Amino acid sequence: MSLMFAKRIVILGGISFVLSGCSVVHDISSAVGIKSPKDEVAQGSVDPDEKHGFDKESQQVFDVAEATYNRGDYRTAIGLYQRVFELNPDNPEPMLRIGSILNKRGEPLAAGQAYRQVLAVDPMNVEAKRGLGLSFMARGQMDLAIEQFSEGLGIEKNTKLLNAMGVAYDKKGERQTAQRYYKAGLEIDKDNLTLLSNYGLSMSYEGRHDEALAILYPLSKNPKATVQHRQILAMAYTLSGDLDAAEQTSRIDMDDADVAKRMRYFNSLSPKVSPPSSLAVNDTTIREKAKSPVEPIDSEVID
Repeated sequence: MSLMFAKRIVILGGISFVLSGCSVVHDISSAVGIKSPKDEVAQGSVDPDEKHGFDKESQQVFDVAEATYNRGDYRTAIGLYQRVFELNPDNPEPMLRIGSILNKRGEPLAAGQAYRQVLAVDPMNVEAKRGLGLSFMARGQMDLAIEQFSEGLGIEKNTKLLNAMGVAYDKKGERQTAQRYYKAGLEIDKDNLTLLSNYGLSMSYEGRHDEALAILYPLSKNPKATVQHRQILAMAYTLSGDLDAAEQTSRIDMDDADVAKRMRYFNSLSPKVSPPSSLAVNDTTIREKAKSPVEPIDSEVID
């Protein structure tokens, strides 16, 4: 999967995975096929980070884990975060990092283990409830995901949880309920691109194409908009039957070969073919060369 789509949700679901009998460090290492790191601590002097509350030794390992993750070496980073957790079993931060990595890397079963360990340490941890809900969604169990998101919202009402709740209900085909959650999130942050994109796409699936495009087209012009947001616009054009506009939008970020692949996918979805939208004709204001192939967008995004 392209790194550009690390935050994309495609056909989300979930499954319960309860830890029993052995430590989470062993369980997660086995689940993702890695070995626990040796006991050596990374060399160098790093001041403790008050935010994480680690001692000097733990902070050194944590900093190396962060740098390792940023270099793209996810397996080694997971092992280092595990080491930090061994040194600080009451601090949930390392397990939150592990859960996030595993969810993003498409390993929701192991991610769920990490988030359950966080909740064993901190039952009110909102990010862990969201992460566990995402791991449920990735395995197809929307009701369990919604339960986690709802519990999180009972602790703290934030845009990430409201967006996740909206996505879960969209996955169930309950568009009106999903849109209520997106709108609740937009009341907190009216410029949130993820919420706006999902709200517009939800309306597209519902058949409210003009309303959807009135949101998604201006959003695609936002300087902060990504290929992900523009591909949601292309999907909205497809659902409205305007394949010409979908193709032109796709060409903003993709080369000819990838556009051809995308259009085969869009043609399989489009109910009809319409004249090009006036919103898309001759639009080159945000065109840029594609940096990597893009996979089909067939669902909402989550931030």
